[in-house]
Amino acid sequence: MVRKLAAVAAVCCGLASVVTTAPGAVASGLDSTAHHLKLPVDRDVAGQLKVITRDSDPARAGEVATIRALVVNGGSDRSTAFTVVVTLPEGTTAEGPFFPENCEAEGLTVTCHYRKGLPAGHTASAIVPVRIAADATGVLNGGSVRVSEDTAPEAADTGYFDVPVADAVLTE
Repeated sequence: MVRKLAAVAAVCCGLASVVTTAPGAVASGLDSTAHHLKLPVDRDVAGQLKVITRDSDPARAGEVATIRALVVNGGSDRSTAFTVVVTLPEGTTAEGPFFPENCEAEGLTVTCHYRKGLPAGHTASAIVPVRIAADATGVLNGGSVRVSEDTAPEAADTGYFDVPVADAVLTE
């Protein structure tokens, strides 16, 4: 049901997306009202694969947050094999295990391959745990997710996200 709602939302509303959440947050990312969805601005995208972007839940410095990238096939045909590239903001470090298991991290980039493609109207996820730097504060900007079919990299779609760093909890 959630998968179909995500596809309908992406197709009907023209959203482009990445979903990020902290550990313990709602897994689907679409039934939580605590997040701000970012709509694409002036994007000329020819491909059928789209990403839906949302900032992560706040996480404390030194802790692990989980970035969930959601890809929707808004086209009428099954996609070919595709690749999702998650670029992490400065102040975070990729920390596996990742989903799918074939994701590979190098520096601030995590690359995941989906060799079977994606049927029309379906979604796929990439799950990337990240450790927030111990001295991080404020909002870590510059996160992005890019998806493209391996046979048509010029038709890529990119969504952007931030990782807010939660203030420390004061105890007496």
